[in-house]
This record gives sequence, C-alpha cells and structure tokens, in this order.
Amino acid sequence: MKTSWWCLSVFLCGFGATRAVAQGTRSHIGIGIGRSIPNGAFRSDTTGEGFVGGWVVTGHVTLRAPLQLQRLRLRIDAAYVRNGANDRLKADLTTAFGQSADERLTLLGADASAVYPLAPKSRFAPSLFGGIGMWHSTITVSVGGGSTHTSATKLAWQLGGELTLGRLFLELRYVAVGPAKGYPRTSFFPVSVGVRLR
Repeated sequence: MKTSWWCLSVFLCGFGATRAVAQGTRSHIGIGIGRSIPNGAFRSDTTGEGFVGGWVVTGHVTLRAPLQLQRLRLRIDAAYVRNGANDRLKADLTTAFGQSADERLTLLGADASAVYPLAPKSRFAPSLFGGIGMWHSTITVSVGGGSTHTSATKLAWQLGGELTLGRLFLELRYVAVGPAKGYPRTSFFPVSVGVRLR
C-alpha cells in the first residue's frame, strides 16, 4: 500500500509539471534510458557484497524560470532504477539460506533541480544541474520459490550534466540516497540517452 501511494505521488508530480510546461514557453519534456552504475558501498562493501550495474528509465520536465532568473531553469526528474546482486552477495545468500538465493534493488525517485545552461546558443547546449528529492527503495530477496521485500523512502540529492543536440540528449548524474535501516547509503551514476518530446 505504501508503494502504491508513493507511485501515485510521483505520477501527480509529473502530471502537474507537464501542465506547467503547456502553459509556459522554452520548456521541454524528455524521456531516456540507460545504465545505472553503482558506487561506494552500493557497489561493494567491506565484505565484497554489493550490486552490479543495472538499467534506468528516466523522464524529466524542464520549466522556464521567473523573469528575474532568466538564465536558470527548474527541472523535475522521475526515474526507475533496478540493480541485481553481485556474485559475492549471491554466494553469501545461498550459503546463509542453504539453497539458491538472489537479491535485487529497485528504486523509484523524483527530484527537483536548478539547471544552469553553460552555453545556450552552442550546438551541443551543455548544462549543469543539481537538487534534492525523495527516493523509494525496495530490496527483494528471492529464496527458492518465494521472496521477501523491504522498503524505505529516503531523502536524496543529485548533481549532473547534460548535452543536447537537437531533440537528442546525453546526461550523466550522481545520485546519493540516504541509508535505510540495515543498509548503507545508495549512491550511483545514472548514464542515459534520450529524446525531447517538445
């Protein structure tokens, strides 16, 4: 039930931002897909347990700033991320349960960021952005034919950069999600390519 409410909140946030785009100018909507690259303890803790690279689906809406801040933009991001366990974590789980076991991490997040275009008139239009948001994480442990789930919603922050060429874009971000009970901070690099819809 908590997960359902969280998903609804992300949807409403995106819907509201999309309506704002329709009312403004020089704003855009983008969708992308790419790779989630774990970092720090998320990649490998002191025991060697961690997660391997996964995949990410992203969507963002960039809105114009008020007149007194014409150079800046407001960006609303939503992302779905999924990473699987590395071999060491799988082996330790299998040993602990006495049968084949696996683990995966699923993340659903929404962030609000300030965007600073470095060269708006450039062909590749580079920009930097940073902000904060809320991310919902779900750890799923599968043993035999069953599975258990542990979820938490934590504050997160992100820094990133984007290059655009026409309707196409390439972006790299660093995302850090606060630690959940029994788990370290989740930090990773989402790298994605996509297209602007407008």
